[in-house]
Amino acid sequence: MTQNTILSDINEIQAGYFLAENKWYDEEAKRQFNARAKQATPEQVADAIGKAEVMAQEFLKWAKANGYSGKVKNVWWTARPGSMSSAVGEQVDQKKNPTDILVKFTSGPHNGFLGLSAKATKTKGDIGFKNPGVGTVDKSLKIDLAGIYKKQLEATIKDFKLPQSTSDRKSYIRQNPGIKAKTEAIGSALLSEMRDILLDRMLKIKQPDLMKYLIQDWMDAELLYPPYIKVTGQGNKAPYKAMVMDPTENEKLNALQKYKITLEKVGNESIGVKAGTKKIMKIRFKFESEKMASSMKLSGDPW
Repeated sequence: MTQNTILSDINEIQAGYFLAENKWYDEEAKRQFNARAKQATPEQVADAIGKAEVMAQEFLKWAKANGYSGKVKNVWWTARPGSMSSAVGEQVDQKKNPTDILVKFTSGPHNGFLGLSAKATKTKGDIGFKNPGVGTVDKSLKIDLAGIYKKQLEATIKDFKLPQSTSDRKSYIRQNPGIKAKTEAIGSALLSEMRDILLDRMLKIKQPDLMKYLIQDWMDAELLYPPYIKVTGQGNKAPYKAMVMDPTENEKLNALQKYKITLEKVGNESIGVKAGTKKIMKIRFKFESEKMASSMKLSGDPW
């Protein structure tokens, strides 16, 4: 165990203690706290506790401002596998949810549940995009883009007597400008056709499901249950401060949840995604390198 892990355990367990109105909410957490406290200096323990107190205060302030009310009904330290699923009564993937302390308020959104992630993190202003493979998109939307590409590729290889192996085919096309002009035209037409098929399929998805699909499959920002906020303790002596960050507080995510999502053709091979007037992203089909001699890919790009 590194010193950092010891101190972060002390900090998050103690934050839970303050949130539970200065009571031990869990015997295992209390045991772990006492064991960790013996592995650090009194000054380090005091520092971790000082930060925890302010972190708990800021967490409660944020919760109150965002619709949580009443008392703190329950507190859980979520270091043990399965502890969050057991707390909320449904399956939670704890590898994806960074909650350290889970709190249940007597009333509020999400059945009163709100997580506190006590880890210091570098935050970025914008959401990143994922680049799912054609197979992933096929599986999610129950279409067969991979089959369309395979059929066109086999026809092109046959018509132009091209090598079967990808690397040989790439070299052959590049050495024969006349063939290259034709395979590029076929590749461009195929990208456009596949874009149209995907667009047609996405236009049939109901708005709530479309929002979920875009967030889960294309944007690096899943709306997790139970939700959590990041609380970072700051300072090396009293008075300490704490900074609260809501990971879902992002212009693009907010727009997707509030406004109608529209889809449109952009260029030859892209789909533009808007929420209201806000441009969210472009979903683009492309070849990894040479058209008709490399794998077909999709990418999520800024728009």
